[in-house]
Amino acid sequence: MSSTSKLERWAILDCNSFYCSCERLFRPHLRDKPIVVLSNNDGCIISLSKEAKAVGLKMGEPIFEVRTLIRRHRVQVFSSHYLLYGNLSRRVMGLLDQLNPDVIQYSIDEAFINFSHLPLGAEAPWALELRERVTRETGIPVSLGVGHSKTLAKIANKEAKKLGLKSLSLTEPQVCEAVLKRTPLEEVWGIGPGLSVRLKALGMQSAWDFSQFENTTLIRKHLGIVGERMQAELRGRSCIELGEIETRKMISSTRSFGKKVYSCRELQEAVATYVGFAAEKLRKQGSVTRGVSVMLRSNPFDDGPYHRREDQRILPFYTDDTLLLTRTVTEMVAQLFKEGIGYKKAGVFLFDLADKGAYQLDLFHQTSEDSKLMGVLDKINERWGRGTIKTAACGTLQDWRMLCEKKSSKTQTSWSDLVEVGAD
Repeated sequence: MSSTSKLERWAILDCNSFYCSCERLFRPHLRDKPIVVLSNNDGCIISLSKEAKAVGLKMGEPIFEVRTLIRRHRVQVFSSHYLLYGNLSRRVMGLLDQLNPDVIQYSIDEAFINFSHLPLGAEAPWALELRERVTRETGIPVSLGVGHSKTLAKIANKEAKKLGLKSLSLTEPQVCEAVLKRTPLEEVWGIGPGLSVRLKALGMQSAWDFSQFENTTLIRKHLGIVGERMQAELRGRSCIELGEIETRKMISSTRSFGKKVYSCRELQEAVATYVGFAAEKLRKQGSVTRGVSVMLRSNPFDDGPYHRREDQRILPFYTDDTLLLTRTVTEMVAQLFKEGIGYKKAGVFLFDLADKGAYQLDLFHQTSEDSKLMGVLDKINERWGRGTIKTAACGTLQDWRMLCEKKSSKTQTSWSDLVEVGAD
């Protein structure tokens, strides 16, 4: 490893139990109380406080399986409220942009920060001040992982959570080696369970083993050039761009309905809504698609036969146009629909993705005016909330929508939900 003065220094800032922290922000009486946030349609636990973990609740558990535990420990339960979470995420990220010149948002509740410009020795006070200021000015508690690369920062952050620390640095070689030796391969950013099987077959068990493996030919054979860069990151050399690991190969948008749907029109409304969400994600990551798949299914737990149908189409050209994709999926639903079936779930999948600008243009489609229209659509929905502008195919009543029976109020986005303070 080269001199630390020549190495970059990265931190990842992670909002602790983010969805739960957002719900607590306007309910201070829930501080230190067990709370959970549920997935779409109030199905599974997708966020839980440390107090909820302490009573035995786990991420991903179906809510119907743990109702007794929730009642026994008086756990507060909330439906997911993504408009609120997105609003508070923008506050956190906006503050980070003010505090540091080099910030890369990684997810709704995480951001990488390059602080290589700070003098050596300033790391600890900088991390403390950053954590305190973000929590003070946004109300969201955060933790930090620090290392000479993004991968090491991710590992540091995960290890800090295991140890119950607010921050952890892997910039000291001895500390870094000790943590990497107890970090399983599958926990290394970008490897996961699938690739770890290949590496274990080569005799590696830990992140440290991978970092010290000398046969780069085998690394490239099994993981490609990105694998070589992963190894370099574990050795303290920052060389991975986020897109090399994070760019989606497929985009999906699936939801369960709040009630059984028997109408083709309602199914078309739902699928049109979902493809709008998927197209928004597509444009956000700078991609276009040529493959579209639609899935419809009934409830597999009902009495009677289970019904599932799926179809896919390959478009004649790449696109990110919501209008075109909506026409395509509504036609597919009309062909898949079967009378008398009570549909419980539908989904849209976009595949065969390509980077926008790196594909063959079509002479008669995807004009600059189409792109401008999609850009305006995204800007309006980003500012005023998802679904503010949508296609007519999405419908207006949307009686099929998911259950959100425990959703918190729209304190930041609705005048009618503002907190009322009375003076006697």
